Amino acid sequence: MSSAILPASPSYTSPAAGFLSCLPAAWIPYAELMRVHKPAGVLYVYFPFLFGSFFAACLSNPIPAPGEMLFANVKLLAVAFVLRSVGCTWNDIVDRNLDRKVARCRDRPLARGALSPTSAYIFTANQYLMLFALLVRYSSQCLPYIPPLIALGTIYPFAKRITSYAQLVLGFTLSWGTLVGCIMMKVFPLELGISPATWGLLALSLSYVCWTITYDTIYAFQDIKDDMQAGILSVAIRHKNHIKPFLFVMSLMQTGFLVLTGVMIGAGPAFYTGVLGTAVLLFQMVAAVDVGNPSSCWWWFKYGALLVGGSEFLSLLGEYLRRS
Repeated sequence: MSSAILPASPSYTSPAAGFLSCLPAAWIPYAELMRVHKPAGVLYVYFPFLFGSFFAACLSNPIPAPGEMLFANVKLLAVAFVLRSVGCTWNDIVDRNLDRKVARCRDRPLARGALSPTSAYIFTANQYLMLFALLVRYSSQCLPYIPPLIALGTIYPFAKRITSYAQLVLGFTLSWGTLVGCIMMKVFPLELGISPATWGLLALSLSYVCWTITYDTIYAFQDIKDDMQAGILSVAIRHKNHIKPFLFVMSLMQTGFLVLTGVMIGAGPAFYTGVLGTAVLLFQMVAAVDVGNPSSCWWWFKYGALLVGGSEFLSLLGEYLRRS
């Protein structure tokens, strides 16, 4: 594999505003690899950690204090940031040749030749070291649960080449974070046995798989024409002729799994009120997004994280407060 740096992309211009413009020129390609200028993606990685931590808190006796929850989630947010960064870097390494064929992606650092693959591999290794250092520092008991997450994340870019359902791989990758969130609160999934709590945790995880398929399919419609020409596979391409019914089914399944989560843990009215709000926002998102308009797809991808994810968090927060 060649490590030569290609000539700079003629369409690329250095950032003139925002956080990236404040960085030294040599740092900008690495910051772009990490997507620090696109923080919405961090939320999609962090939400499973957040949901898992509050789910676990609802099972705990005594219930963790608010300060303990806040401190745990600051740590989980740091882990999510690094995990998302390494995932984006790995994705760009694997997809660098495909990215040159996609208009929105051709100016990414590796695709435009701002970094060599060797530099990116070294950067990836350093990010993994940072990830493991954080986990050892914050909760070494999370470590056994991290390799499956990393393995799934490693497979994901290759899945886009062989199956139209790579979003399913991504969904299981991210939903694994619910287990990590539980462990941060000293609730260990393998110790729950066959119990209502186990089924509730499984339902919560599966709800996030459905949510991932929904938002990432909307995201993929930004590039559907280029992806088809490049030979990239996705749910968006596979179901493009009936995508709204497909996404409505995913939303219905997500809502059903959230209701099942509440049933399994004996949740109160506040939880179900939050689930109802989540369902309304989900169906509004699917109904309103114009999949033929990349700007509409990006808006709903970006703000869907805040709307739908925030509503789902409020349902778990309401249950946590009820039990406190």
